[in-house]
Amino acid sequence: MNKRKKKIWIRVTALFMVLTMAVTYWAGTVTSIKISAAETNEAMKYLAENTEYINQKRSERTWNLIQTLKGTDDLNDCYLTASIYIGSARYEEALTYIKKSLKLCSPTERPEFYTELLTKKGCLLTLLGQNEEALETLDLVTYRDPQAADVYLVKAQIYFEQNNLEKLAETSAQYLEVVPDDVSVRITYLQTLAALDIVDEAKKQGRIIIEDASAGTGAKDDAYHILAMLALREENFKEALRNLQQVKDTKEKYPDVNYDIGVCQMSKGEFDEAIEYFTRSIEQDYNKQGCYYSRGVCEFSNDPVDYQSAYFDLLAAVEYDEEDRDEETAALAESILEQAYKVIEE
Repeated sequence: MNKRKKKIWIRVTALFMVLTMAVTYWAGTVTSIKISAAETNEAMKYLAENTEYINQKRSERTWNLIQTLKGTDDLNDCYLTASIYIGSARYEEALTYIKKSLKLCSPTERPEFYTELLTKKGCLLTLLGQNEEALETLDLVTYRDPQAADVYLVKAQIYFEQNNLEKLAETSAQYLEVVPDDVSVRITYLQTLAALDIVDEAKKQGRIIIEDASAGTGAKDDAYHILAMLALREENFKEALRNLQQVKDTKEKYPDVNYDIGVCQMSKGEFDEAIEYFTRSIEQDYNKQGCYYSRGVCEFSNDPVDYQSAYFDLLAAVEYDEEDRDEETAALAESILEQAYKVIEE
């Protein structure tokens, strides 16, 4: 093998290694995608918004307390007592009286009120950490009222805390059937689909968010980024690049974008552009060892070859000693340097 062929072989091998490492990393990123945590406790929120006692004036609350002194033998008194306990965050006592109210309430004569009592029972069980019984109760609610949007949110919160992604996706989809314009839940649904590797539906949901005029920049960034990760895992660098270039927040929320764009440019043989993006990523202190290695490969693969820059970047990848040091990256960089030395010596 002559010297020129050896150089080309080393470059091709180095590029292949970069792309292989990157795709492996992106595949892991998609499967371990962080699902957005709910900003509020949905069970507590439902109780706060649907318990009359909490929203009453002080004088009205006092009168309600007096009313309960006569006993809790009928439905109204039981429910009032439960409401008072809910208002004071005494959830175990509240649950006792909600259960008693359910026994006193006819599901056929007062179906809406019975469903409300079931919902409050489910929320209280959720707040008490009795999630399995809570889910059984909330399932009864959605069976009776498939339009009960608040209940789907409570169920989704439980599934999120349990890391039950299959059920989280199912419940998010059910909620979106009722409230299709809730972008925050659609983002959660998209993230969950991506984590579950349900690619076609994830792409569909991503496009819905991107085309939604009411969706903010943050939501669109989430959608573009996830769509890019899915494309990268499929080694569809053209599609990935198109989505990555739409992400606005490349500093705080998605610092990986510059590195990702760099790899996409490498795949096209656009080495100067790739070098520029790897440099930006280094300046942002993101994946510095990987960027040194990838930038060195670009400099070694460019025409004309920038031997000096390639040498110092690959050496920086080998000698990188910060906490996020990756031994495989260091070994690859060292291997390329050794092979380059042999070619130069010959």
